[in-house]
Amino acid sequence: MPVRELVNHRDLLFLLVVREVRVRYARAVLGMGWALFVPLVMMLIFASLDFGRLIPEGSPFRGLPYAAFAYCGLLFWTHFSTSVTQGTTSLLAAADLIRKCAFPREAIPLAKMLAAVLDLAVGAVFLAVLILVYRLPVGWSVLVLPAVFLLQLVFTTGVVLLLSAANMFYRDVNYLVQVGIVLLMFATSVVYPVIATGTVAKAVLSANPMSAFLDAYREILLLGRWPGPGLWVGAAGAVVSVVLGVAVFRRLAPYFAEEV
Repeated sequence: MPVRELVNHRDLLFLLVVREVRVRYARAVLGMGWALFVPLVMMLIFASLDFGRLIPEGSPFRGLPYAAFAYCGLLFWTHFSTSVTQGTTSLLAAADLIRKCAFPREAIPLAKMLAAVLDLAVGAVFLAVLILVYRLPVGWSVLVLPAVFLLQLVFTTGVVLLLSAANMFYRDVNYLVQVGIVLLMFATSVVYPVIATGTVAKAVLSANPMSAFLDAYREILLLGRWPGPGLWVGAAGAVVSVVLGVAVFRRLAPYFAEEV
């Protein structure tokens, strides 16, 4: 990714993020409250379906209140899923801008992802409330939380760049993403831990970088301990994702104006 080029156009990127936030919540009664409402409702649904029983004896998450366990996973998963679904169609939605202006095209899908960070920050307020209500331990491990989230952002960046570029040439990508993101949620440790599943499912979840990030968040925020070695899967996934996403995006970027 042309980092220097993006830095030189940081004002444009900032304006795109601000515009995205304004457009997203324009004429919405709850406004940014929707950032809290969505993961909260999903948490209540999974709790009412007693998904907590899927956390087995012996799991470090077994003694946690399921509301905190599920909400923590849903909060960070929502950022990823929102970034991917909205980022996939972002280039097509900005067709006029692509035709008329010269700037790093990466700024468009990245603006979607960065705008979703503000949503996550709003939702994190309720997570902090849960931590206080349940008196969950918060230790020095919280210092590595920004590093874990940075890894997730790097991983998400690669996915968003790859899918947004592919969608410019094959419109089916958007529909596949809409379905795939729902299926992927159950192939990720969003509402149950990796250890709670069978042999094949456990292998799938263990190889999923998002599962590594979600488990790391729970270890840091809910257990008060340092992330386990599974985070290396997330780090490796982040590197592979961003290298592949940037390479494909840069290869196809010169042809975007012809496709929109």
